[in-house]
This record gives sequence, C-alpha cells and structure tokens, in this order.
Amino acid sequence: MKNYNQEIPIRSLANEPEVFYGLQNKYDRIISVLGGSAKIGQTISSDLDLIKITRKGLPKSVVITLINILGISMEQMSNLIHVSHRTIQRKSDSDLLNVYSTEQVLEIAQVISKGIEVLGTLDAFTSWLHSEVRHLNYQKPINFLDTSFGTNLILNILGRIEYGVYS
Repeated sequence: MKNYNQEIPIRSLANEPEVFYGLQNKYDRIISVLGGSAKIGQTISSDLDLIKITRKGLPKSVVITLINILGISMEQMSNLIHVSHRTIQRKSDSDLLNVYSTEQVLEIAQVISKGIEVLGTLDAFTSWLHSEVRHLNYQKPINFLDTSFGTNLILNILGRIEYGVYS
C-alpha cells in the first residue's frame, strides 16, 4: 500500500520539461516553473501556502530560473519584479526576495504554468509571450507581467484561447 504522507520532490521545468507536462496539480506546476521543490524549500498545496511563501520570500535563484525559461535578460526581469538590476546582482542565490517581488514572481510563474497548459509546450508559450497580440493593441504579453492587473489580463487572454474565443 502506498504511503500518501510521503512527499515526492517536484523537478524543475527548466531542467526536465517532460516531467512538467505530466503534472496535474496547478501548485505542482508552479513549483516546477520556479525550479523544483528543492529550490523552494517547502511544498505548495493551497493558496494559503502561496501566501506563506510570499510573506517568507523566495530565493534569488528562482529569478534566474524564470529568466532562463522566459528567455529574457536580468535587466528586463528586474523591471518585471520592480527591483533594480544592481540590487539583484548583489544578492546571493540563497538571499530572499521581498514580499512584493516574491508575489510578482509567483504571479509570473502562474502565467507560465497556465500558458504551457493552454498552448501545449514551453516553446509555443514563450513564442506567444514575445509576439505582438492583437487583443493587447499589438503589444507583447511579456510587457504586461510587471503588475497584478497585467498578469490577470494575460491569464484572461490565455483562458479565452483555451476555450476557443478569438483573442
């Protein structure tokens, strides 16, 4: 009989993309996008866990993971999370981000997770993210990931695409 209390580590989307596609739980997909459970340091199984992590802070290493996934520069990422490029450079990989930056990182991870789910692959999602979208007045979705309103807008558009509504 399987022991359900045993935690199975979630692997990183960046290192093992094929593992990501098999994850059914939205929280497991977010953990995978952020670099895996070893990087996060705790499990996420509810929105309450996301709040707890936001208050505690995520390590800088998850920012590096997102940069690699999104195919953007450190400077562009620093603009998305509202921290100066120099401040991020000074932090070690284990230093924690503040509450606001952590919240934005989690929202970006949620968009990545949903985008891959809707568009099928990481490559298809990143291509869409860097393309001009008519629904956004021909602006790139990546430019909207710097605010909660922007990430909600992108999630809304992905939802429309998922249900076949022209976007």
